[in-house]
Amino acid sequence: MKRRLLPLFVLLLLLSLPGWAAAADQSVHLMIGGQAVQPEVPPIIEKGRTLVPVRVIAEGLGASVDWDQPTRTAVIARGQQTLQLTVGSKQALLNGKKVQLDAPPTMKNQRMLLPLRFVGESLGVTVGWEESTRTVIANETPQAELNGQKAPDGWKFYQADDTYYVSAQAVADQFGLKNHAWKRPERGRTIDGQLTLPLTQLETELGGTFAWNQKKNQVEIERLSYMEEVEADGEYVHIKTTLPVGAEAIVLNGPHRIVLDLPHTVLDEDLIPQSYGYKGPTEQKEKANSDADSKAEDDESDKSDEPADDDVSDDEADEMAEAAKAEDALIADLRFSQFQSSPNTVRVVIELNQKSKYTLSYSEDGIEVKLIPQPRKTGYLIVVDAGHGGKDPGALGVTGNHEKDYTLAVANKVVELLKQYPEFQVVPTRSTDVFLELSERVAIANDWDADLFLSIHANSFSNPNSGGTESFYYNANSKEFAQLVHKHLQGATQFQNRGVKASGFYVIKHTKMPAVLTETGFLSNPKENSKLTSPDFQEKIAKALVAAIREYYQSYQ
Repeated sequence: MKRRLLPLFVLLLLLSLPGWAAAADQSVHLMIGGQAVQPEVPPIIEKGRTLVPVRVIAEGLGASVDWDQPTRTAVIARGQQTLQLTVGSKQALLNGKKVQLDAPPTMKNQRMLLPLRFVGESLGVTVGWEESTRTVIANETPQAELNGQKAPDGWKFYQADDTYYVSAQAVADQFGLKNHAWKRPERGRTIDGQLTLPLTQLETELGGTFAWNQKKNQVEIERLSYMEEVEADGEYVHIKTTLPVGAEAIVLNGPHRIVLDLPHTVLDEDLIPQSYGYKGPTEQKEKANSDADSKAEDDESDKSDEPADDDVSDDEADEMAEAAKAEDALIADLRFSQFQSSPNTVRVVIELNQKSKYTLSYSEDGIEVKLIPQPRKTGYLIVVDAGHGGKDPGALGVTGNHEKDYTLAVANKVVELLKQYPEFQVVPTRSTDVFLELSERVAIANDWDADLFLSIHANSFSNPNSGGTESFYYNANSKEFAQLVHKHLQGATQFQNRGVKASGFYVIKHTKMPAVLTETGFLSNPKENSKLTSPDFQEKIAKALVAAIREYYQSYQ
């Protein structure tokens, strides 16, 4: 078989890049290996695709083609990569393995057209499209290091203007800087729909050093932030760092604590003696994690083993007073450690005396954590849910009344009645005419760690003769509560007994405690609606529901 060696870029590549569909009279520019290229045969656009003379890529990146005319097959080689394509076939061979193409190679004016992105990326070439200048950017993919280690996979470096551009947000994400606000985005290029910035601008905006080692064709990034200070101040925790850094945060229970991991961060030398669990740069992540997170449990064990002594000195009394004051404080303990060394990560643990939500604020010199303490559970806690509300009126009564008004009236009466019992703590999901998502109602009950959840509703149907009382539960641990609620509610309404039923209503399906949803009666039934809108009847229903709660509490606690 006669074969002849041709420069790769005597061919044309069919460019399958996003956004390249354009009018045929618009020119397309080429930048190969960082240099603008003007080929003898200019790029053309045909049927929404841009065709580029492959010769210019071969000259810029050193690829070659072995073309076999009888089989109309091209073997493209670059470094250790070999790609074989045949005109009209969607199947190609990449290093001997079959791969599929979106579109088969084709011939035009005796030249073979190929998909550039597929070919380029298969051969280790980075290819991008800059829509604003209608420029194809293709270059050898450089090696990249971040703080002495291989940079994350997925980073793309585009060579232009004697430097490399890289996705700005992808770099910022590595330092925990989500949705970072760039000061000079106009100095960048939007390539493949993403803002890319030159290395020099990334260095200016993020700090550290961002350099291109031309001899090695390697991008080298050195950016370590030092944590210089961490302190608690009431409901705030201030973390001071030498460079802007974000944090990955998780919330743990037993005891309540907020854990912050600061990526590519090390402890300042002055903080090392104060850190907990720091064993040196070779320490394993699992051990550091275990040591740091077990401290709270160790502290609790120490306290429980201390002997009780009613006869105390003045000094001991002062110490006890300080301890009591500490227990009243929101932050029980604040500790930190060099959590891991590959990559360098500082962990800050905020141990709390009560469950809290939080917000994180970032600045040039660190992180501010604002704690939002959640109310404490002080008794047997019942969440009373008035169905519907606000823009959601619920069922319509025969006199134009709305379900949301009935449920609110009854729920408020239940709340007031329950407050008379010191063993109960009661939390309404709403006490006014406001709209709540179902998920918000569930969150109130679950966040409070409620003991019971009761959702109050009324029914409606097209047939005005339909009526009755029914009660719903979702899982087995709610069935007994539902039976008691229904017994007392049925006794109060004397409506038709529609029974206790299992159902998947959202608010009783997703709450974690025994939960019941009641449909007291039918607003569409004139007789039942008349009673349900009566304040005296509403009081009667409220008392029945409270009686059911008290019986459940006395029987099962």
